[in-house]
Amino acid sequence: MNREQLASYQPLHVFDEAIFENIVDDLVSKGFSIQEKGLPDFITQALLTCQRSISEAEYRKAGIGRAENYQKAETVRGDEICWITGSSEEGALWLSWCEAMQQYINRSLFMGIFSFESHFACYEAGKFYKRHVDAFKGQDNRVLSLVAYLNDSWEEADGGELVLYFDDNDQIGTKVLPTKGTFVVFLSEAFPHEVLPAARTRHSVAGWFRVNGSVNDSIDPPR
Repeated sequence: MNREQLASYQPLHVFDEAIFENIVDDLVSKGFSIQEKGLPDFITQALLTCQRSISEAEYRKAGIGRAENYQKAETVRGDEICWITGSSEEGALWLSWCEAMQQYINRSLFMGIFSFESHFACYEAGKFYKRHVDAFKGQDNRVLSLVAYLNDSWEEADGGELVLYFDDNDQIGTKVLPTKGTFVVFLSEAFPHEVLPAARTRHSVAGWFRVNGSVNDSIDPPR
């Protein structure tokens, strides 16, 4: 994909909004949306191209917390991540598609989403992410979480499912197989979730839509 082709992808003009409408309907009715193989093929291929171009040196061990509270905690999560900056054409296309989703959700639900941040995640066999929430009520500005999957020929025996729990008391949850093209959007504060250990290497993209957490007239940027 060259720069001229990329420039033709303008938010809310080229992207098919039907998938965004499905997401909005699901968010209103149940707070989460599971789109099995719902990611547009050209977005999936762009992400795969970008992910395959990343060297091992560009990944880093993931941690928990933000800013001064950030710490590595391999007993909690074992993935390695690489942030998507938009410096590549494929990364820019992904961010543009998410911007289109952001604008559609804001227009439909008046959520006031201000920004989006995203990274690739790689879980080697046996790695996991224990049950957690992406935002504690009233303490964070992540309002929507997004996870998309890039794994070919993934079977139930491979494990690695995302499990969404409806509340703190839910011990069963809803499992999502990390099959290529499947993605999930959910309210960040509302759903505890975890990543189960996989039998082989598992690739995904995680992202968060955020409202502005300005303090003393300073704009709060992503990350």
